[in-house]
Amino acid sequence: MTDPYHSRTINSFRVTKIPSWALLLVAIMAGALGIGVFLLSASILLVVTPFIVVSALILQWRIRRALRQAEREAGETSIEAEYRIIETRKDL
Repeated sequence: MTDPYHSRTINSFRVTKIPSWALLLVAIMAGALGIGVFLLSASILLVVTPFIVVSALILQWRIRRALRQAEREAGETSIEAEYRIIETRKDL
């Protein structure tokens, strides 16, 4: 009885010659696919970039406005605090 999953033959693969027209066709298709993916990503980048820039500018404007408003509402411009140094002695 032979095991179909573990063949004992050493040369279990075949080499086939691929026609040159088939290699040329595959190369053309790969190039077209590469150019298509590049154009798709570039067009998405051109559409998304203005939204990102406008959103960043609006966010910057709102943060500046909130900081100016917080500065106006604050009566003092500095925080005063009292500090004490607590010394601890370690007996050796």
